[in-house]
Amino acid sequence: MQTKELSKIEQITQAFDLIKSGAIALASVATVVLFMTLFYSAFTWRNTILEPIQVPEVLSSSGYTSEVVTKRVLDEITKININSDKQNKKLNVKQPGDELAKLDSIPLAGSLDVRALKTFIQDLFGITHEKMTGEITAIKEDGKLYYGVKVRLMPQDKILVDLNESVPINQLIHMTALNIVQAQDPAVAATYLRTHNEDKTALMMVAKVLDNDDLSEHAYVLTARAHIYLKQQKFILAQESLASALRLDPKFAPAIALQIRLFLYQKKFQLALEWAQKEELLYPEKWQTYLNLGDAYEGLSKMELAEKAYDKALSLKPTSPVIYGKISDFFDSQEKTLQADAVLKKGLDVFPNDSASLIKYAKILTKEARNQEASEALIKAYELNGELNKLYEAKAKPSFLDKAVIGKYAEKFVQMHKDAFNTKVEDAVDDGSITTKK
Repeated sequence: MQTKELSKIEQITQAFDLIKSGAIALASVATVVLFMTLFYSAFTWRNTILEPIQVPEVLSSSGYTSEVVTKRVLDEITKININSDKQNKKLNVKQPGDELAKLDSIPLAGSLDVRALKTFIQDLFGITHEKMTGEITAIKEDGKLYYGVKVRLMPQDKILVDLNESVPINQLIHMTALNIVQAQDPAVAATYLRTHNEDKTALMMVAKVLDNDDLSEHAYVLTARAHIYLKQQKFILAQESLASALRLDPKFAPAIALQIRLFLYQKKFQLALEWAQKEELLYPEKWQTYLNLGDAYEGLSKMELAEKAYDKALSLKPTSPVIYGKISDFFDSQEKTLQADAVLKKGLDVFPNDSASLIKYAKILTKEARNQEASEALIKAYELNGELNKLYEAKAKPSFLDKAVIGKYAEKFVQMHKDAFNTKVEDAVDDGSITTKK
């Protein structure tokens, strides 16, 4: 009996030994696989490294250490890339910004992570990889603190950033990031600068891309250039740029949308409708398609069809105050005040703090002789923008304003915030509001 029990114990012990040996073997295999994977990824890794940017004592002592500044520069590059042209990034395999997405950093000395290991392995085997090295210096002249920023791309020793500015550090970080984007991906820079009204520099970036034999980004920048020319009312030049973009890619959605806007500006409504119908066939899921259709139908005085198209746009994009404002204007132009009121009220239920919508609503309410409510909407719009003193000037705050005063100050507000009321629907990807408060 005792012998049998010992035999069982021995069997269990042997089983545990086998399990232990197997676990050790599996762990060894896993370790080998892990190292092989790391080596493979190191040999195939082609990200450009932004090494920690060296900073002067005046910055590090105030919390802007080398690590913080480097991270902030990368964050700004990401923001510029994302905001450069959101619509374009959904369409093709190769996008402007692909190279920026590969930009990476490594930890400071004394730290270690996978990126640092990959870099170490590449250095060990003599594999050349691109890296950016940067330094910020500070010097005081005439009571002002000037920052010098130099960023180089190695091993080419190409200067990407060369700044000497007396600006706040946040602005300096943004300028550094934008200079890197302009040097590394001028297509992204072109669309970003265009949407930030820096037309001259944007056109320089366009020219830089077009000088490159790689045609993959030409449609993007040609469309960006057409945007600029359209804003400047240089219609012939805008048409030439759009024709070039559409020759490269006849289905390029941003160019098609802008072609429609150009025809609408020129009051060529039948041509605008033909292109909008083509856009609907190609991109039936895009809300901009139906705004374009609505505008073309409205231009041709086909109001019922226009209203259906606008309703479709709103159903596809109920999260943009721009659309509510657009449909409200459509009803208002036909003296359909109640419908205009209902649309704006619906929009303000979603975006109660959108100043542009509040101003439109104030003007609609005066047409319904609802002056007190109009006053409240007007006052709220001014409050949201910290401009209440501009509304009342030297007068005591009244309980509500009469129709003439509301109209006067609503127009004044529109003049102060033209961008909010002239938002182009092809650019209105998010909410298009002039305040960020919700």
